Amino acid sequence: MLKLKIFFGFVLLMSFISSQAAKSHVNINFPGAENQKATVWTYRDLISLDRVIIAEENFDKNGNISFDTYNSKVQMFYIEVRYFRIPIYLKPNTNYKININKTDFNNRYFYPKDVVGYLSPDFKIIQPSEDELNANIDTLNWIIDDFVQKNHLALRLGKQSWKLVDSLQMDIEAFTKKHKDKYLQEYADIQIAQFRMLSNQYGNDYIVDKYFNPSNIKYNSQAFMTFFNSFWTKYITSKVPQSIRKRLDSVVNITQSYQALSALLSEDSLLQNPYLRELVILRNLPQMYRMKRFNKKAIISILYDISASKYSKKHQEIAVNLRKKLQALNTGNKAPDFEFYDTHSDTLNLERLAGKYIYIQVWDDQCIPCLNQMKYTKELYEKFDDIITFINISVDRSPADMMHAIENKDYNWHFVFLNDNYHFIQDYQLSALPHAILIDPEGNFVSWNAHLPSDYFEDYFLKMINDKKGNLDVKTRMRNGIR
Repeated sequence: MLKLKIFFGFVLLMSFISSQAAKSHVNINFPGAENQKATVWTYRDLISLDRVIIAEENFDKNGNISFDTYNSKVQMFYIEVRYFRIPIYLKPNTNYKININKTDFNNRYFYPKDVVGYLSPDFKIIQPSEDELNANIDTLNWIIDDFVQKNHLALRLGKQSWKLVDSLQMDIEAFTKKHKDKYLQEYADIQIAQFRMLSNQYGNDYIVDKYFNPSNIKYNSQAFMTFFNSFWTKYITSKVPQSIRKRLDSVVNITQSYQALSALLSEDSLLQNPYLRELVILRNLPQMYRMKRFNKKAIISILYDISASKYSKKHQEIAVNLRKKLQALNTGNKAPDFEFYDTHSDTLNLERLAGKYIYIQVWDDQCIPCLNQMKYTKELYEKFDDIITFINISVDRSPADMMHAIENKDYNWHFVFLNDNYHFIQDYQLSALPHAILIDPEGNFVSWNAHLPSDYFEDYFLKMINDKKGNLDVKTRMRNGIR
């Protein structure tokens, strides 16, 4: 059995685990994953969702792998093998033996189209053999799912739905009393709270007072932070009082100050506590960053302010993580390096491709909009091959699927099969297909979310070159809509 190398440095020990962290050892058997590369990781925090890689290594010839984790509380870890992701709650100071169902990595028919995502195969935890947390959470979720399936209409209509929630709470309490686990109880309480909200028993004031009081915030709890993130999503831009929303844009874009934004939001009755207000701002800033109405430099400036927070070192860490993640894909920033081998075995990386623009499209053979882009890409290739390197990266399940989609098509640019290079998906923060990226000749981002070929990429590109160098006689023909 191959033992994974553990990459815990001093910074990780100081910022990610506490001095009370205990080692847990995990053994995994995954038939079908023989010799496949595995990446074990967790989130640095559950607001920025920045990843910490714990280990990387290959499964052995029998599909076995093992690794150690260090955590002081229940924490979710992820094992990724190509396009499979296995989420597992791990307790500190516990040894695990896990069997994952046999998987055919070339079977792509159950894989979702138009999405760059991950599948989660079924697995069974053999050790610990009794009262295991993952199994108990699965059972609890089954109780909840069964309840929703039987009562979804009554819940939607709201007719005495609080009585239904009472019955659900009784079932859940009967289950959790048999398994005296603190995290399981916290998980159950959060599920009930959300149903109480749905039945209008709990108003927002009650939820904020009971669950989001600063003393109750559980930064490392997957269940709690999922609830927190859901409750506060887009709160600042769409749910604060209208009188605040009217001034929001000017406060963010003109003052570019955390203090000014915090003062404005203090007028909201739910955000009276400055500690909570700061965390809600952190939750909303990434969403605001992606809105055209907000100045990106202003959002980054606010994050700089919070990185010196007087309320919480955890908030400081989250602000730093967010800032790095948001700025990573900015125009002018260095694009993350990659290394691929195209269908002609040519090596493609930023160093070798320097000197020309790089236009990357991510696609697969089941994504119809992706395939529709090919004829437009061919037109662009024939016009701009001298100044643009065109690369199509396939996330198909096998090279054969990719080759079948392009055979006899006279496509002469670079085609690449993603294979095990899923770090590219993470580095470039990709989630949907088709997706296009434009990189300049120095290896810097021009646009992380570039125009697709059919979306008048030619007009956009020529105008950009003309504006930058002033040496092309170009008629700007920018239009809205799809060609």
